Parts: sequence; C-alpha cells; structure tokens
Amino acid sequence: MPVTTDDYVSISDFLGRYCWLVDSNEEDAWSALWLEDGVFTGVTPEPLVGHEALKTVPRNQFNLSQGKMRHHYGNLHCDYAEGSRDEVRARYYNNVSMWKSGGSFVCMALCDVQLVRKGAGWLIRRNDTTLLT
Repeated sequence: MPVTTDDYVSISDFLGRYCWLVDSNEEDAWSALWLEDGVFTGVTPEPLVGHEALKTVPRNQFNLSQGKMRHHYGNLHCDYAEGSRDEVRARYYNNVSMWKSGGSFVCMALCDVQLVRKGAGWLIRRNDTTLLT
C-alpha cells in the first residue's frame, strides 16, 4: 500500500539528507541514518554492516572524488510493509555524477531500501543497490 503524503514527504527529505551527507563526507551523520546493524549491499564486494563499516562509504567516495561526486535521487516510490505503517520499502534511482573536471556520468544506482520508523523520523534497515554503469 502506498504511503501517506506526510510519510512520503518525510522520506523524500530523509533521502535528500542521505545524498547531501554522503557527498559532504559527514560520515557520523550519514551512518546515523542507519540502524546500528544496518546493511548496505551492491557498492562493495561484501555487504557493509553496522555504523563503523558504513562510515567508510562517505570517506572513500570523498577521497576518490576529491569531494566532487554528487548523488541525485529520483523516481521515488514508497509502500508500507505488509501490516505495518512503521516499515516502508522505498525504491528510487540514484544518478551519480563527477565534477572534478566538468560534469560526467558515473553510474545509475537502482536502490531498494527498507526503512523503519524511529520516533518522528526514519532509519535504514537495509539498502540493496544495483549499479548500472
């Protein structure tokens, strides 16, 4: 079942922060968007599990790109998990670009994210990403 308008706006804001924080190398704030045992698959050979492992994502991409990589998400759609309004499946495209010497396409990431409501916001349980290059 599609999410309410309020939840959609909240999740959209959350994902905007997700992109800004990873691009800004704010590893503590970015990893805090995840549950303590959050799982990120598809961007490294092995899944990244937990805050300490997740902190390597902003750090590594910032160092690789000299702070010039940008993530732009779109085509977001969200559905509640069966029987719960506190768990959401969010699917979206993340277009990744590089701006070291003018703009260039890096990849399109297909993101399938499990979110859990925590207080007034959301945390990521799992992000299964497929990179299209």
